Amino acid sequence: MDEMKIYLTAPGELVEKAARYGPVAARLWRLGRDLKLNRAPLPGARPALAVVDAISFRGHGPQEALARTLLCQCRLAGCRGLVLELPRPNEALLRFCQVLDRMAAGAGLELTLPRGYAAAAPGSFVLIPAQNTGGTYEQRLRRLAALYGADRLALDLDTLASRYLLPCRAGLCRKVNVSELPPLIPHFSPALCANTASRLTGGRAEVILWDDEASLRQKVTIASTIGIRRGFIRYPPDPGEGL
Repeated sequence: MDEMKIYLTAPGELVEKAARYGPVAARLWRLGRDLKLNRAPLPGARPALAVVDAISFRGHGPQEALARTLLCQCRLAGCRGLVLELPRPNEALLRFCQVLDRMAAGAGLELTLPRGYAAAAPGSFVLIPAQNTGGTYEQRLRRLAALYGADRLALDLDTLASRYLLPCRAGLCRKVNVSELPPLIPHFSPALCANTASRLTGGRAEVILWDDEASLRQKVTIASTIGIRRGFIRYPPDPGEGL
């Protein structure tokens, strides 16, 4: 069984420190609604991948010029690919990712995008959350592997806790650091491969899911048996995570 390559997602100023432990995906740029690309100082060590915070971007503007700028900056930083953090897809964002996917392939650079953009960017790696709330963890990964191909999947090994107020729409949760959680009695769910707890909040039931080192290792082992070969984990971890 091949081991999964884990990229440490780190801010630019911590790239050299994170690189002692493995390949780094560095947070180098933020792309806003105004199309302004805010750059962090380039680190001394060369990260493997560059992460772009584009959560506020809506896809409008000169798409080819913007894609060209991102790819040019990626090369200047010595990275072999881009990881884009994006909001929920809209038509403009889907078109932009289609353009970026085509241009990245032409430039010989990797592209990693959230799952919602997989069809628009068929040459990209598909970033999927490592947490799931229904069915078993292994079943979910096998469904995604059948849909996209296991070698195209990348696990987001999110060490933040997910808080769900019930009833809730699928995927609607609040993310918090584990250290911010109230005292809880955890239960490890083998099916979800995660720690779970429940409590009443304002008269409503709340379910909390989070990972620790043991659950993350188990998730990586299961994913590797399916053929998933890459994952991303935040660096440094929250002090309450015990990683």
